[in-house]
Amino acid sequence: MSDDAPRLDILVRMLTHAFDLAFDEALADRSSTRVEFVMLSRLAESADPLTWEMLEGSMPVGYGPGLLTETWNALVVAGWADEVDGLRVATQGGRDALDELHAAIDGIATEAVQGTDAHDLEVTAEVLRRMLDNLGD
Repeated sequence: MSDDAPRLDILVRMLTHAFDLAFDEALADRSSTRVEFVMLSRLAESADPLTWEMLEGSMPVGYGPGLLTETWNALVVAGWADEVDGLRVATQGGRDALDELHAAIDGIATEAVQGTDAHDLEVTAEVLRRMLDNLGD
């Protein structure tokens, strides 16, 4: 690699950071957090209502019981989740909020590639996949 070649690893980190900031802003616009987004996603994805243990077990490692309880309570207060007969469910309002957040994610991705033609995007994706393969993941 020559000294003049772009450092794609740095650009990828910068892009990831920009995506994260834009998503955090979309969450803040809805008075929500990433943990609430994840928990609401788990509830909405489930075909059946979940016990607390099932919901807690479906969350990423590192979210402690206190944070999960706080998150659950915030979802209930927002009207996005409810407990019915001891089981946790996403409400229609929660499903609508989740749809809005997914639309915001799509909007962020669309904005990020604005002014870039399809061929350039295909080449970029190919290069990034090759870099991932080269590093073994």
